[in-house]
Amino acid sequence: MTSDLDLYNFYYPDDLVALNPLAKKNQANMLVFKNNIFSHEKVYDFLKYVSKDDLLVFNNTRVIPCRLIGKKVSSVQEKIQTKVSVTLNKVLDRNIWTTFCKPLKKLREGDKIIFSTNLSAEVISFKSGQCVMNFKTGDRELLSCLNEIGDMPLPPYIVKKRGPKKEDFKSYQTPFAEIDGSVAAPTASLHFPDDFIMSLKRKNIPHCFITLHVSGGTFLPIRDKNIDKHKMHSEFAKVDENAAEQIRRTLKKGGKVIAIGTTVMRVLESSFFVDNGFQAFKSSVNTFIKPGHKFRVCSGLFTNFHLPKSTLFILVNAFVGVKKAKELYESAIKKRYRLFSYGDCCLLFP
Repeated sequence: MTSDLDLYNFYYPDDLVALNPLAKKNQANMLVFKNNIFSHEKVYDFLKYVSKDDLLVFNNTRVIPCRLIGKKVSSVQEKIQTKVSVTLNKVLDRNIWTTFCKPLKKLREGDKIIFSTNLSAEVISFKSGQCVMNFKTGDRELLSCLNEIGDMPLPPYIVKKRGPKKEDFKSYQTPFAEIDGSVAAPTASLHFPDDFIMSLKRKNIPHCFITLHVSGGTFLPIRDKNIDKHKMHSEFAKVDENAAEQIRRTLKKGGKVIAIGTTVMRVLESSFFVDNGFQAFKSSVNTFIKPGHKFRVCSGLFTNFHLPKSTLFILVNAFVGVKKAKELYESAIKKRYRLFSYGDCCLLFP
């Protein structure tokens, strides 16, 4: 049964988890699956697999430095108390955000968290394991305050092992980052050098951008043994008319639409886009791509290697098939590929 969560589990040696990016990003390993054959390449070989009839689609979201450390002031007594870690997740209304907090159990409605002289937050409510906070910024914009004192929201398994570094402000931001809003990076694009778009233009390879602001829900585990019962988190997405037109044109002439990352694939395969004739849209999407999904836009995917039992790994299973996904990951692990956000990648043409 493809709905059994255990089907999407796999073993990996802990020392394969990449805690830092390579100094030369395009030298990362790239496992290619094409014509039912696996081949081991490097990211600098990527353009060998793309033609002028194809279309590369990138996510132009920008990660905001939304991880904060503050001190709690109790609503009962104005006394500095617990150190609190707060990671912003999703904006509800300007300065009101859902957040992931530690230690969550020590917070109460009305508590005040002080981060700096210019930034504090009040606990409004609790919802689905998250804390809703109203951020107070004086006469400044919240983003300005975050840029001043926030850390990059690295995946939990990296934070746990080595903590944030100053270098993450650059290395955890893609070369295509333009529109502020993500609390996690669309990591597939981390593999490309800053001048990659110029390389595409020199080779006349079509490309376009969509936006999906990645929420912290991308790191949340699936808790139900039946994946059909999993409720996907919603995220803001936008496809403008220029991108929509390029996609329609590529599909019409029989070219490949290649998603650079799972975030792009989830937007392009969403009902908002597909069911409306590949038209431009702006909305929240919660597309959960799992085995049985009929792919109507994307015929190629460039992506990292993802955590077991994650919605991202399940998406890969849906795209190439459960059996091939297992072989893909076994091959990568046998060759000691570096895994996850700062790790190696694969290029898939099922």
